[in-house]
Amino acid sequence: MAPRNRIALLAALVLLVVVAGTTMATRAPRGESEPAGNQADEEETLDADAITHAIDRLDANKITVDDEAAFTELAGRYGLGGAVRLYAWADATGMSVTDLADMRDGDGGAPMGWGRMARELDLDVHPGIGSIMGHGNAPDVPPGQDRKADD
Repeated sequence: MAPRNRIALLAALVLLVVVAGTTMATRAPRGESEPAGNQADEEETLDADAITHAIDRLDANKITVDDEAAFTELAGRYGLGGAVRLYAWADATGMSVTDLADMRDGDGGAPMGWGRMARELDLDVHPGIGSIMGHGNAPDVPPGQDRKADD
């Protein structure tokens, strides 16, 4: 083999090793997976103002939160929206928040997603918690959808 061919082959092998090494080094490590939907949003920050705002919005929709500490604990487990959803669904179904949380956690079985819970509870959950948290004017109209067109 000619010296030029050896240098070209060596350069190609070095380039291949560099590309493969870069690819392997930039791959994200696989983390421990948790059941889908069974954790609070990672970036959500639960401050006192957010908790107070959610409780006030529930109260404005005639849904009573008797225990702020229990609501905060649920918000830590399911996210603020999950806690609001549990209280709203407890109000709609007559079930306790604890029973709904147990249902969400799987109560000894596989955890349930919000959609599956809504189907099993036969809830008409549209437009969802946005009508509570988003200052909706009517239960069937998402906020912003009831605006009249300008003439």
